[in-house]
Amino acid sequence: MAQLVLKATHREAVVKVSGVGTETIDIGAGLLPASGQVISGIPAVNIVGFHVNAKSGSSITVTRNSVAVMTMDGPIVDTAQFNEVGFVDSEENTSPIEVAISGADAQLYLILRKEDGFATTVEPEQFGAYDDPTVAGS
Repeated sequence: MAQLVLKATHREAVVKVSGVGTETIDIGAGLLPASGQVISGIPAVNIVGFHVNAKSGSSITVTRNSVAVMTMDGPIVDTAQFNEVGFVDSEENTSPIEVAISGADAQLYLILRKEDGFATTVEPEQFGAYDDPTVAGS
């Protein structure tokens, strides 16, 4: 079983989970970009879509805090962008994401949106009318 963060920006992350077994996606530090963002509070991360490629005989279960969020049985190749049809999956969004793949090999790509608990450390180069340019973070 393997987990790979394919994309990590200030607002979005894409995580690939593949193989057979169980992986836990850390929705805090595990989704931070290389620089410019820190954890500030309790991270809340919504699932906004997925892509799955599962062989015949495989079963995929995605849970958060022991609550089943998604279940899929192979063979299946599918893609969904939840926000295109007017919703996101915010159930248990402050809990880590556990992905269990059993039976046969499969790949699941989760598209995640950071909703809360992250802060930028990037200072803009331009100051507004109410900023004090001599104080960082003003």
